Amino acid sequence: FDGRSIYHAVTLKAEQRLHRNTTYAVSYTLSSSTDDASSPGATESEANVPQDVRNIFDESGEWAASSFDHRHLFVASGSYQLPFFQGAGGLKEGVLAGWRVNAVFFAQAGAPFTVNLGVDQANIGSGPAQRPDQLRDPNLPSGERRPEQWFETSAFALPALYMFGSAPRNSVIGPGFTNLDLVVAKTWTLLRTRQLELRWEIFNALNTTNFDLPNRIFGTANFGRIFSAKSPREMQLGAKFSF
Repeated sequence: FDGRSIYHAVTLKAEQRLHRNTTYAVSYTLSSSTDDASSPGATESEANVPQDVRNIFDESGEWAASSFDHRHLFVASGSYQLPFFQGAGGLKEGVLAGWRVNAVFFAQAGAPFTVNLGVDQANIGSGPAQRPDQLRDPNLPSGERRPEQWFETSAFALPALYMFGSAPRNSVIGPGFTNLDLVVAKTWTLLRTRQLELRWEIFNALNTTNFDLPNRIFGTANFGRIFSAKSPREMQLGAKFSF
């Protein structure tokens, strides 16, 4: 089973080189990726696990959105450099040379994942994870998704005994990922050729809650619920001496 895949995308990008102490780059990508075998494993923004075919006796019918199919991706980065502070005699030893602010913003739509069964309903023994029946689209409107119920759990049902479920591969969209990192740095010039830089780095500056995937095992007590998230805001201070 070699697998097939199709990828389509369009990207818009705007960029400004250093002008008036400011530089930035902004890009947006709208994409669609479909295949019948992808399984990227865990990454920073998705937590997919290896996918098995719905029916071990029939590998057809697995065509669906790729496990890494993030439909929307927005990335913006920029830097602002304040002019040097100089006296009448030019830049002097020990005087503040300047400070700057760097920022990187990243927003990505969620990737799809597959709902599985926790029991051997088809009576095939240990091996590939089985799936429930899917009665309708389980994805809730974005305004109704919450950690207590990320998708409509009633859209799935237990298959008949000795039968494979009808749930397709990657039919539920997981949480997206949004992050803003900031760096504020100040530089002093010392003894003409030496510099001291102090940095304040802020990761996830907006303290955005980026949820992990919900429980995707049908029939378990917490099916469809989310109990974890990625790292909250973190800060660190650093110093660098150049000579």
